[in-house]
Amino acid sequence: MVSGRRHALSALLRPPYLGLLIFATILLYKPIAHTLLVLQHYIFTGNEKYIVGGLVGLLGFWLVGKGLRRDELSATAMGYMGGALIWMGWFEHTFEFFGNVLGVDPVMADGKMQLPPNLVLIEATAVPFVAMMILFGANRETRCRLLMWFHRTIGLAPEKPTQGYRRNYAWVTAWETIFITWAFYIIIVLLYDTRVAGKDHVATYVAFAAFLAWGCYLLNRLVKYAEPAAAIRYAIPTTNAFWITIEMGSHWNWFQEIWVKPLQYPISSVAFVVCFAAGAIVVLTLAGQDSTRAAQPAE
Repeated sequence: MVSGRRHALSALLRPPYLGLLIFATILLYKPIAHTLLVLQHYIFTGNEKYIVGGLVGLLGFWLVGKGLRRDELSATAMGYMGGALIWMGWFEHTFEFFGNVLGVDPVMADGKMQLPPNLVLIEATAVPFVAMMILFGANRETRCRLLMWFHRTIGLAPEKPTQGYRRNYAWVTAWETIFITWAFYIIIVLLYDTRVAGKDHVATYVAFAAFLAWGCYLLNRLVKYAEPAAAIRYAIPTTNAFWITIEMGSHWNWFQEIWVKPLQYPISSVAFVVCFAAGAIVVLTLAGQDSTRAAQPAE
C-alpha cells in the first residue's frame, strides 16, 4: 500500500505532471502573497506595517543567502521564495511608503482613483527597469531564453559563455523572480493608466489575449520539463503570464478576488496555503530524494 502511494507520487515528478504540479504550486503563491499583504495592513497600522515589510524582505535575503551553498533544486526553491519575499517586503512596501510620504498624486478618471500613488511610482520605474534589463541582457553568462532571443534577434552577441561556469541558482532565481514580477507590474500599470490606455481600452483587451496566448505557449513547453529545478525557474514567467490575465479579469468584474478578502473567505485562504505547501513538499521531498539516488554511483 505504501509503495503504491509512493509510486503514484513519484509519477507526479515525470512529464507532463511535473510541470503541471510546479505550475499550480507557484501560481498558488500569487493569491497567498495578496492575502498576506492584506493581513499585514489589517493587523498593523501606521509605520508598523513598513517595519514588518522590512523584516519580510530580510527573511527573503536570508533564504537567498542560505541557498547559495545548496544543491540546484534547493537553491532554486530558496531563491524563488527569497526573491518573492524581497519583492513583497522591500519593493511593495517601499513604493507605498514613499508614495504617501512624497504626496504623489494618484491618477484619477471620472472622479475615481484609477492608480494609487504606489502604482504611479512603479510606473515611474519603467525606464530604469529597461536600462537594467539591457545591462543584464548583455551578460554572456545568461541562460534566460527571452534574453537569448534578444541576443539573436537584435544582433546583441556577447562573447560565448565561460567554459565550466557554474551558475549560482539561488541568486539567479531570486533576480528572475524580482525582475519578472517588476516587469508585469509595470506592464499592467501602463495599461491601466488612462493617459496611456485604460482598463477598457482596446489595447488592454489585445494585451489580455496576447498574455493568455503567451502563457499557454509557455505552459506547453513547461510540461515537457523532466528536471524540477529547471521547471521551477521556467514556471516563474509562465505563472506571471497567466496571473496578469487573472488580474485583468478581476478588474473587469468577471469574478471576485477572494484572496484580497481573507476575513470574508477564510476557508479559501487556508486552502490556498495547504495546497501550496502540499505541492512544495511533494516536489522538494520526492524530487530531492530522486536526485540524491541519481547522484549516487552504481555499485
